[in-house]
Amino acid sequence: MNEDLRTYLALGDSMSIDTYTGVPGGGAANQFFRTLAGRWRLDDRTSDGCRMPHVPTDGRGDLITLTIGGNDLLVNRETYLARGLESFAEEHLRLMEAIRRVNPRASFIVGNVYARERGTGRRSSNAGWMPSCHAFGHERDYLSPGSCSTRQSPSRALRPN
Repeated sequence: MNEDLRTYLALGDSMSIDTYTGVPGGGAANQFFRTLAGRWRLDDRTSDGCRMPHVPTDGRGDLITLTIGGNDLLVNRETYLARGLESFAEEHLRLMEAIRRVNPRASFIVGNVYARERGTGRRSSNAGWMPSCHAFGHERDYLSPGSCSTRQSPSRALRPN
């Protein structure tokens, strides 16, 4: 990769696409891209209805966002309930490990599954363009203050080498 131009790789489902915002560039990936300081290019591989088995794992990026899981829970709800939600977490970890193998030095930002406020039918206050996300790795070099919480990852899959 060109050292002067870094790549932001956006992966995931409809939480990150422009389609439902009604505004060109209004999706999470594009909104987040505009917050990055320095020279970046966007490789947006997000897609409506995407599930974990369909996330492309061959993309390369210096910074990677992943918003995935809601469609998996909707489509495979009975399977996950029967096997336990640990099977969902294991599938998510395997996906992150596959992405990490191709991107050993990249920083990750992983968004959680969309949730509504309990009992109201409304989106929770943190379900905006990047709901309750966590950044891992060298994210302090890329993110503006307050744009996302940062913490150290307990998972090897998320730690840059």
